[in-house]
Amino acid sequence: MCDSRPYNRKSSSPGMRAMEASGDGFWEVDLSDGSAWFSGWFYERLGWTESARRAAFNDLRPFLFSEAWDCLLKAMRSHLEERTPLDAQFQVQLTADRSECWHMRGVAQRNDRGHPTHFAGSVRAMTDGLDTEDPSAI
Repeated sequence: MCDSRPYNRKSSSPGMRAMEASGDGFWEVDLSDGSAWFSGWFYERLGWTESARRAAFNDLRPFLFSEAWDCLLKAMRSHLEERTPLDAQFQVQLTADRSECWHMRGVAQRNDRGHPTHFAGSVRAMTDGLDTEDPSAI
């Protein structure tokens, strides 16, 4: 017989362990009030401190080139209004001399009437696949 231990509810939830194991970052936006949640991945990469909790998606804006930010918002709007997939790549400025390419995916959760209520997704740091000559590309 297999020696198994009962599930310990005091440990991380199974979903959180899976998210942490993926190596990706996760985000969610409540469209009713604009509040946002970011996983620890963002805090590590962007140097955010735990004491200054990020509460809005706009907190990412200072790290993106203006063209990339505008294109990301257009892609999000297109998904919300036209249900096109949110699948974007863009350059993020981590420090004055270090940038990284991120690949973001997301989907809107909708209410019974089909209106978007939340927007959630993942982001992954890419090692290649984006033209590094154009840091504003999306």
